[in-house]
Amino acid sequence: MVTERENFVTFWRECELEREEGLLKIIGAQSMYQDHNNYSRVRRRSRKERLFFARVKAVFCMILFAFAVVICVKVAQQIKAGTQIEAHEPDPRQAAAPQANVSKTTTTTSTTAATEPPKNESSSEEKKEEHKMEVIDGITYVDGIMIANKSYPLPESYDPGLLPETEKAFNKMAEAAAQDGIYLFISSGYRSHFTQAQIYQEYVERDGKKAADTYSSRPGYSEHQTGYTIDVNDPSDAFRGTQEAKWLAEHCSDYGFIIRYPEGKEDKTGYEYEPWHIRYLGKKLAKKVEASGLCLEEYLGIDSEYKDK
Repeated sequence: MVTERENFVTFWRECELEREEGLLKIIGAQSMYQDHNNYSRVRRRSRKERLFFARVKAVFCMILFAFAVVICVKVAQQIKAGTQIEAHEPDPRQAAAPQANVSKTTTTTSTTAATEPPKNESSSEEKKEEHKMEVIDGITYVDGIMIANKSYPLPESYDPGLLPETEKAFNKMAEAAAQDGIYLFISSGYRSHFTQAQIYQEYVERDGKKAADTYSSRPGYSEHQTGYTIDVNDPSDAFRGTQEAKWLAEHCSDYGFIIRYPEGKEDKTGYEYEPWHIRYLGKKLAKKVEASGLCLEEYLGIDSEYKDK
């Protein structure tokens, strides 16, 4: 007969077995949880690695692209340099040939004597300068300078207005003059072909054609139509000898202008001395013309005469 002690022992053993089974379940669950955590860590590490390699790949591609751009720029510069060399290299076939026409209408080359020493057996050869003359759309250029005088007219349709570079240079000059107590202003700037025709006709009716041609341009022959010319202050004999006239003659080349019709050059320019009449050439050229002591016709080797006097 089973005693109470044996029953208690049996019951205790059963409890121990159930406890051990429970512990095993808990241990198994913990092991599964740890395995899941380890897997998650591995998976996260793989994503980081993929992101890292993606970034490395992007940087590498950027470096390759930059390298390709540098190579392309270098090649383009070499090609451009080669083209410029070829463009400036003279063609031996044209070395002895006359200068070709390069303008839309015509191109000629004029030769003028820089000095005219007395001709005798002991004198050396005259030093000559060549000037390139071309006509583009009816406008004559000598060494790239637009010309309008009694020999070289402008088309009636040419209507540029007072050019911005001319006005800008004059404004700078007027500001500098004001600092010296000199007041300069534009009394006459651009004139169209039509306006010049009216002005010239009034002078012809008043003084006659011969007299008018000494101080006024026929329509189409006026420098005012170029957009590079300005009459300063009072365009009359009253301007001569004034402080403004003296300042203008002394300083206008500093701002790119010349006195277009200087005193003593009437037979070259075709016009009377006009100390108020300035022409814009740019600082560098204006300084050269002034230093030469020549009028623009002499400097460029051209004349200024109407064909029908």
